[in-house]
Amino acid sequence: MAPRAPGVATDTTLNPIEVRLSGGMLALNRFLMTLQNKRMPVASFTVGRDGGAMRATILLNCPSESARRYAVLLSGLEDVEKIGTADAPMEVALLKIGGDAWRESAARMGVGAHQTEPGGTVVASGEPETLSAWLAEIEYDLIDLVRLGPVARPGNGGD
Repeated sequence: MAPRAPGVATDTTLNPIEVRLSGGMLALNRFLMTLQNKRMPVASFTVGRDGGAMRATILLNCPSESARRYAVLLSGLEDVEKIGTADAPMEVALLKIGGDAWRESAARMGVGAHQTEPGGTVVASGEPETLSAWLAEIEYDLIDLVRLGPVARPGNGGD
C-alpha cells in the first residue's frame, strides 16, 4: 500500500447525521442536490416520514470533524428543521420469524428485539454489524425480512 500524502485524513469512519426536513418532496430534492453539489462523501442515505415532515439519516464516510462541519453547513438550509450528529448508527429490521429461539439469541448478541403480539412482527434494532451477525445466526428461522437501513438518534434518543 502506498504511503499517504501529508494532511490526508486516515481516520475516516461512518459518521451518522440525522436531519428533519419540512417542505415535502421539493425540500428533499433540494437537500439531495446540496449533498451532490458539495460532493459530500455519502456512504448511505435513508429517508422516511416523521409526522408532517421527513427524517433523513446520512452516513458520511469521513473523519468526525469533517462530518460536524458538513452538519453545520446543512443546518443553514431553509428546509432543515433540525439536524444532529450521533456517535454510532443504528439499523432497524422488521422480521417474520418461526419459533422463539430469536429471543435468547438477540439478548446474547445485544440486539434490541420485541414482538408486537404473539406470532406477529418482530422489530429488531442494533448497530449494523451486530444486527447483520444476529440475522445470519437466525437465518433458518426467518420467514420474511425487511431491513429499514441505518437510522441515527442524536444525543439520548433524539426528539
